Amino acid sequence: MVVPTTVLAKRYLPLVGAFAVLIWHSLQYNFVTDDAYISFVFSHNFAEHGQLVFNPGEVPVEGYTNFLWTFLLGLLMIVGLPPEIMSLVLGTAFAIGTMTLAMRLVEHVCKERSTWDYLAPALLACSSGYACWSSGGLETQMFTFFVTLAIYAYVRADGETRFYRLLGVSLALAAMARPEGLLITALVGGHRFLLNAIRDSRLVPHRGELSCVGAFLLCWAPWFAWRWWYYGHFFPNTYYVKAAGKAAPNYAEQMENNGSYYVWQWLSYSKVLYAAPLAILGLALAKPRTGRFVFGTLALLIAAVYLVYVMRVGGDFMGLHRFVMPLFVIAAIGFVLGLRRITALLPPKLSGKVGAGLALITVLLFARSQYKLTAESVRLGNWKSDHGIDTPAYLALYAHDRKLIGKQMRECFVDDDFSIFGGVGAKPYHAQTKGIDVFGLVSDVVAHQVPRTRPRAGHNKWAPDSLLLDTYDPDFVFHCYSLHHDPKKPQMNCRSTFWQSKGFEKVTLHVPGLRERGEYYTFFVAGDRVASFRESCPGIVP
Repeated sequence: MVVPTTVLAKRYLPLVGAFAVLIWHSLQYNFVTDDAYISFVFSHNFAEHGQLVFNPGEVPVEGYTNFLWTFLLGLLMIVGLPPEIMSLVLGTAFAIGTMTLAMRLVEHVCKERSTWDYLAPALLACSSGYACWSSGGLETQMFTFFVTLAIYAYVRADGETRFYRLLGVSLALAAMARPEGLLITALVGGHRFLLNAIRDSRLVPHRGELSCVGAFLLCWAPWFAWRWWYYGHFFPNTYYVKAAGKAAPNYAEQMENNGSYYVWQWLSYSKVLYAAPLAILGLALAKPRTGRFVFGTLALLIAAVYLVYVMRVGGDFMGLHRFVMPLFVIAAIGFVLGLRRITALLPPKLSGKVGAGLALITVLLFARSQYKLTAESVRLGNWKSDHGIDTPAYLALYAHDRKLIGKQMRECFVDDDFSIFGGVGAKPYHAQTKGIDVFGLVSDVVAHQVPRTRPRAGHNKWAPDSLLLDTYDPDFVFHCYSLHHDPKKPQMNCRSTFWQSKGFEKVTLHVPGLRERGEYYTFFVAGDRVASFRESCPGIVP
C-alpha cells in the first residue's frame, strides 16, 4: 500500500523539531576526539595506498575496533570528502536515524499512533551524552543505529517474517561496526530461543529464523574470514591490549571498580537512575504474545547483560558514556512506555491531558538538567578527569593540541622516520608519519608481550622503554615529552635518563596556539637524526 505524501509529512514533521534540537545540541560539542583520528589514519592509508593499515608497507595490525566506520570513511576519502567533517555529519545522521526508529518502536509496540511516539526522540535530542557522541568523530551513533534497527526488526519479525532478513543484516552490520555487536547478536539469539521454547513450545526454527541466520552469515562471515586472513589474529589487536595477557595483582578488581563507577556516573548524569522504575515498569508488564512483551523482555535482557559487561571491562575513559549509547535508547523508550501505562489508568477524559502535561514537564526538566551538564562538559578549563574519565572539554583540548603539533611537524619527517607515540591519533594523522603507540593499540608486539598493569580502559598496557628501543629503533620518542610555558624548563613526564643514555637528545619546538600547558613542546630525537631534523623543522628552540 502506498502511503500518501501528506500522511507521511504529518507523521514525521513533528520529528523535525527534535532533529533541530539534536543538531544544535551536538554543535555545542563539535569536536573530533583523538581516538577518532586512529581510524582516520587507517582510512587515509586505505584511500591513498589501498592498505587498511596504520603504517603502509608493514605487516597489517588491526588497531581499530570499528571496521565499518573506518572503511566507510576511507571510501569517502577516495572521493575527496575529509573524515574530520564527514565523521561529524555521519554521526549526527545516524543519531537522527535512531531517533526515527525510536518513534517507530513506540508506535509499533503500542499498536497505535499518538503524540507519545515523539517523546523518546525528544528525550534523546536533549540528552548531553547522546548529543556529545553525535559529535566526537567515532562510530558510536552508527553502532547505536544498527543495534536499534536490529531491535526494531526483531520486534516486527515476531509477527511479520519479512523482517527476519533485515534483522540478520542489521546484526551483521552492528558486529562489523563494533565487537559488542556480537554480544547483541548472542542476546537476540538467546532471547529468541527462550521465546520459542517457553512461549511457543517449539525448538525447531522456522523459515524466517533460518533466513535471519543466513542473512547474518552472508554479510558477516566473509568479512570475518577476510580480516582473520589479513591481520592474522582471531580478535582485533585492541582485544589483546585491553583483555589478554598477564595482569598485575588486583587488576581485575580495580577494573570492575572503575566500570561500576562508570555505570553509576551514567545513571546519575543521564537521569536514568530516576527514570529506571518507570522504564522497568513500561518494559516488564505486557501480555506474552504482544510486541510490547517481545521488545520489553529483550530490552531488559540487553540492558542487564550490557551493564555487567561494561562493569567487567572497566567502562571507558571518555566522558558522557559513549560505551553504553544503545542503552540511552532503551531507557528513553522504556520511560515513555511506563509513563503512558501510568496515565492510561486515569479516566479517559483525564489521561490525554495529564499525559501531555507530564510529557511536557518531563522534557522541560530533563532539557534544563542536560543543558547545565552540556555547559559544564564543554567549559574551558574543565579538564580534570573523574576516576580516569576525561571530560569532553579535555578530549577536545587534547586533540586540538596534537593536531597543531602534527600539522607543524609534517614537513619535518622523512619517509624512513619511525616514532613512538603516546596518543596515536591526531598527531600522526596530520604529520603523516609512521610509528606505534606505547599502549600497543597499533603494535602487535606490545599487545601480545606486555602485561596489563594500568587499570584504565583503553590504557591497560605501557610498553617498557627497552622493548620499544630494541624492537622499533625509533627516530623520535613522543610518549616521553613535556608541554610547558618556559622554553628552558621542560618537565618531562617520564624517566628521561634512559633515552638520554641511548644517545637521544631533547628537542623543544614552539607551536603557536597550544592551549593545555603552554606553547613549547619537548621530546626526544635519536642522536643521528638531530642535526638534519633541526635544519628542516620550523619552530625549533635553539
